[in-house]
Amino acid sequence: MNSEQERRARNEALFREVNERVEEVARRLSALEDESAVTGFVCECSREDCTDLVEITSSQYEAVRSDPRRFLLRHGHEDLTVDRVVERHAAFTVVEKFGEAGDIAIDRDPRS
Repeated sequence: MNSEQERRARNEALFREVNERVEEVARRLSALEDESAVTGFVCECSREDCTDLVEITSSQYEAVRSDPRRFLLRHGHEDLTVDRVVERHAAFTVVEKFGEAGDIAIDRDPRS
């Protein structure tokens, strides 16, 4: 993996860590609210300038996070040199990292 791809992988891992904190807060708040409430999660793409939010439920986020190689993205933000699209939903896309990018995703998974 070249240095540009490694930088992108670090960026994606950082956004995933941010979303882990977002989910913690959302879960605490939703303990008193409806489980179908949506939360704004940060797009976990590799674009340094991306600040897009993806509004999904905590259970949808948990489904994405069930595999450490999977990331939550806005439509069109996938990088097909390291991403395989595994799901498309009305509001978001789920990609799975493959090759060395997949290994980095697993290594940097905050849940591991």
